[in-house]
Amino acid sequence: MRRAAYCLLAIAAVAAAVGGAPAQGDPAALSQRVAAAVEEFRKTGSPTVGISAVDLRSGQTLLDINAATPLIPASNQKLLTTAFALARLGRDFRFTTTVYSLGDDILVIGDGDPTLGDPVLAAAAGKSIYDELDRWAEAIRRTCGATIRDLVLCVSWPEGSGRQEDWPRSQWQRWYAAPPASLNFNDNCLDITFTVAAGQATTHVQPASRFIKIVSQVQVARKHGWSASTSEDDSVLTLTGTVARGSEEPVSVAVDNPPLLLGRVLAERLARVGVTLSGTIRTAPTASVDPAQARQIAQTTTPLAVVLARSNKRSMNLAAECLLLRAGDGTWKGSAALMARGLQEISGLDTTGLVVRDGGGLSRGNRVSAATIVGLLSAVLRRSEGKLLVDSLPISGTDGSMQHRLAEAAYRGSVLGKTGYIAGVSALSGYVLDEDGRPAIAFSILVNEAPSAAKAKTFQDALCRLLVDYLRASSARPATP
Repeated sequence: MRRAAYCLLAIAAVAAAVGGAPAQGDPAALSQRVAAAVEEFRKTGSPTVGISAVDLRSGQTLLDINAATPLIPASNQKLLTTAFALARLGRDFRFTTTVYSLGDDILVIGDGDPTLGDPVLAAAAGKSIYDELDRWAEAIRRTCGATIRDLVLCVSWPEGSGRQEDWPRSQWQRWYAAPPASLNFNDNCLDITFTVAAGQATTHVQPASRFIKIVSQVQVARKHGWSASTSEDDSVLTLTGTVARGSEEPVSVAVDNPPLLLGRVLAERLARVGVTLSGTIRTAPTASVDPAQARQIAQTTTPLAVVLARSNKRSMNLAAECLLLRAGDGTWKGSAALMARGLQEISGLDTTGLVVRDGGGLSRGNRVSAATIVGLLSAVLRRSEGKLLVDSLPISGTDGSMQHRLAEAAYRGSVLGKTGYIAGVSALSGYVLDEDGRPAIAFSILVNEAPSAAKAKTFQDALCRLLVDYLRASSARPATP
């Protein structure tokens, strides 16, 4: 109770520091208010704060507090990845996954589409995660008949385990640490729920496939605590422990071999339309296959804008990592180097201190300053593809990871913000919009050694309110002769 009371007092102190009348469009008054809020926030712990804000209408720097210091950006790294992918791939790029027949075999070749079988996108469209695979299965049956030999998943990247080496191994099974691949399905996760009836627990796994063996040793007990593990090739899922009740919200367990997950689910959909697999489900290097010798059966394409929104609206790491590797050279090290150089070229800024380790921000090795983020956000607007970045961002009080932030009527819809959080790090960067819905202020608020996620978010939201109030006041003032 004492800890909760202290948290409320700290949040109230920050709110008081930024309270009162708006800054009346005066940059000096705005700066003073923000400085006071920073001092109050620092009393809640020992956070390191980097803040930058620029008026896009005039180019004037509005806020500069430790703005040049490189800090861990968490998922604000996705802003950098988005700008890099847009510059390298172009606004009209589409991810493409193609199904071929070669002799008696079926080949699937992709270039990293992270949205195939994505449950969030499927639900939004009123579809099933299996729809595209069912379309492929029907095309295979029409073209190849009732029997095929091998189902070959062609793998282009990445190398090794698929996960970036900085990612905590203890979190590898979490949905946000699912490895990216040139072929992906269902966010590269197995979604697990339970029903409990007559003292028995029944396990449900999606995506479903007879080619994935489920070994469930879960018992019903008062204590709710279970774990899952997969075999080396993900062909066997073993569950142990106890459940106290049924569950409706699935727990997502990341697989280690995404192409084989896609293959096993496709094999299931083939069986459902009467196609027998006489051989095996296996992977092969894409370089070992010549598509010119094969016959195209089906193809699925996904616009870049869809993947950007999936990456940024709800901060999906898998989408961001696929963007990085596809826009790069397919390796972690090479793609990171290309992105670091590309960001300097896009923004024209001195990116000293910038360190790129991954695309989604899970790595604690990433470093970028608030000033660099704001410089990049400003520069992107001058490029033809800039609107795609703007459109991919969550809207305050409306959608994505900003749905419940700045939701009061006065600020709802006034901020486009990319959120970010890993342990001890909280970030919020984006744009404040004018009355016509155009970006008018670019800002970045990075917090490292955050006392808590709640305190950091309260602090960031308070500063955003000040920026919105400042913009409205400055827009209402008569123009200076």
